[in-house]
Formats: sequence, C-alpha cells, structure tokens
Amino acid sequence: MKKQISFFFLLIGLMACSSASSQTKNLAIDDFVKTYKSTDKAVLLDVRTPGEWSQGKFESSKCINVMDQSFKDQVSKLDKNTPLFVYCKVGGRSSKASSQLVKMGFKNVYNLTNAGYDDLAKKGLK
Repeated sequence: MKKQISFFFLLIGLMACSSASSQTKNLAIDDFVKTYKSTDKAVLLDVRTPGEWSQGKFESSKCINVMDQSFKDQVSKLDKNTPLFVYCKVGGRSSKASSQLVKMGFKNVYNLTNAGYDDLAKKGLK
C-alpha cells in the first residue's frame, strides 16, 4: 500500500512539472529584453498586423498576425523547441498568441507583458 501511495504522489509531481514546463512565461519588459538577448536561437515573434509591422519593425523579428485565420498554419512551420519571444502593440494580442502557441505544443514561449513594440524599441532592440 505504501508503494502505491508513493507512486501516486510521484505521478502527480511529474504531471505538475510537465504542465509547468509548457506554460507561457510572462515577462516584464526588462526581463523580456534581457532573456531574449541571452537566449541562443531565440525568435522574436511580432503578432501585430502587417500594416503595423510596416510602420515599425525589428529586423530580427518575424511577423505572424495573430488575428489572421492562417495564424496556426503559419506558426506550425516553426520549430516547437525554438524559444519564441512574443510581443504586439500593447500586450493583449501577444497574450492570446502565447496561449495558442503553448496549446500547439511550443515548449519555450515568452510573452511580453504590459508593454509592446514602442517600449521594446526604446530598449534598443534591433
């Protein structure tokens, strides 16, 4: 009986760790920039519209509009193990996109909270 109980708690612990590793990591702007700059092979994912992107963008960013019906098809072409740093204009769409990415199986999703493109530009991203 003790072995069964121990196994049960071990299983619960493993499930908790597994789900925690597949959650969006919400970061304030300074942590977002610091983590992005120190992460190898990171992708800066802009989920604004193409019109917004054309008015100002980072050369290193990839634009996939979260409001586009083909959003899931477009992001499914990305490697699910690549760290994705997601931002938009002010934070609402990036949160939505980050949740969708995690549900699709992306392992390392970082969402910029309470900030957006203009704030990142002020921090010197290129």
